[in-house]
Amino acid sequence: MQMRPDDELSALLRQAYLPCSNFGVCREARWAPESGHIPRGFLGATGALEDVELVMVFAEPGHPHPSEIYDPQDGPDTLLENGMRHAHQSFAEGTDLFHRNVRWFMDQLYPDLTFDEQLRHVWLTEGRLCSIDNEIGSQRDHRCAQRYLRAQLEMLPNATVVAFGGKARDYVRRLKVEPEHVEAYALAPPGANHKPARPSWERAIELIKSRRTQD
Repeated sequence: MQMRPDDELSALLRQAYLPCSNFGVCREARWAPESGHIPRGFLGATGALEDVELVMVFAEPGHPHPSEIYDPQDGPDTLLENGMRHAHQSFAEGTDLFHRNVRWFMDQLYPDLTFDEQLRHVWLTEGRLCSIDNEIGSQRDHRCAQRYLRAQLEMLPNATVVAFGGKARDYVRRLKVEPEHVEAYALAPPGANHKPARPSWERAIELIKSRRTQD
């Protein structure tokens, strides 16, 4: 299947594997491919950029899975490809509750499409492309969002941007995304376990559907 996103998106993300110049500057960012620590957590936009209807922004990728190992000798293109391949497998198999919740959200919008078909219309991404030690903590380093997330969103001006969780919300708010973005509870625990979480996702889904009828 087509794994890479549109060429323009791929060229932007490739810069993170040179490796990114923010390593050593960005707090907690780690470049350790052999233990799974590379920029990752994004997937989709496998068609034309104008086909993307939805951008789902999360805080940062979770801790690497035990099987998530990358070869430090690989070049940027291979690391980019392998990182997305692991993300695709995780979502396709529903590895964690987060992955299953993302799939549920997408299925509400595209019930008649397969997961791979849905990925033509959705871009999954992170406010910060590296895992951090304390996923639940409130620390936020905005360098990554300013460098990568801003450029991603500028490439997808026709898509509805949904920020999931407080950290993703703060990253997107600082970027002053136009048109106005949508905010919802995180799709990963602990936020996903809160009672208002599902209603916030449902409101976001209904808003996206309503925008379809306005176009």
